[in-house]
Formats: sequence, structure tokens, C-alpha cells
Amino acid sequence: MADTAGSLRGAVLAERLEEAGRALIAVARRVDPADWRRVASAGVWSTGRDAAHVAEATLLHQWMVRRTIGERVPSQRPTIERTELITAMAPTEVAELIRKRTLEGVTLLRGLTDEQLDLPTQPPRGRGELLGRTVERVLIGHYDTHRSEIERKLRRADRAR
Repeated sequence: MADTAGSLRGAVLAERLEEAGRALIAVARRVDPADWRRVASAGVWSTGRDAAHVAEATLLHQWMVRRTIGERVPSQRPTIERTELITAMAPTEVAELIRKRTLEGVTLLRGLTDEQLDLPTQPPRGRGELLGRTVERVLIGHYDTHRSEIERKLRRADRAR
């Protein structure tokens, strides 16, 4: 891919991702070690698993961006573990992985041009969603969704004490 200067839209998306990453890490760091691996009920992820899932899923979301803009990526999409309810990683490990993957995503988004953001997402999403919208909804939105879920679980744990 040729070196191109990113667009203002790409920079704004990168800033939003960076903010979402900081917010998620801040919430993950507040989780009491006793709550990190606690499964509230059958089939419900622990708070630690919610946080670890974001770090894992970010690989898939970045793969979609890279594939859409024509970068060489493996043809098979990254797999995401969804059946495990807890994570073996410690809170500090998950926070560091989220920080690292967020930085990778921020760098990727800062380089996107308006033309790239207006490409149909690959693989195709519902109704031919354009890449810029996919980044907002799937990549950034994923951080926010799981941060909110962790906050909800923390409130529930606090009430149970």
C-alpha cells in the first residue's frame, strides 16, 4: 500500500478509539481481583472475560479494516473464543493487551483516507455498510459495549456485598 496521509475523519475515529481504550482499561483496572473471574450465572462471562474478549476481537476488527483497504491479510478471519466464561490472564495482562491493540488500531485508523473510509466493508456487512460506519459501530462500539457491561457487573457485585 502506498504511503498516504490519513484524513480528518480517520484521525477523529482514531481519537475516539483511543478514548474508548482508555475508558475500558480504567474500568478493567477497577475490578476487584475477587470479581475478575467470578461468573454471576451459567453462561455469563466474568468481568475479566469481557475485557479479554475486547482484546481478542480487536484482531478481527482490524483484519476487516485491513482487508477492506486492500492490505494483505490472511484469507481466513481471526477466530474469537466465545465459550470460555473466564480468562486465564491477570487484569494487568488484559489491560496491557488492550492498550497494545488499541495503539495498533489508532495507528491504522490515522492512516485511513476518506476514500478508504467510504469503501464497502469486507467481508460485506449488512446493507453494504461502509468502512467508516463499521469502524464506529463494530470496532469502537465493541469497546464501549463491553465497558458498559463490565460497569453493570461491577454495580451488581457492589449491591450484592
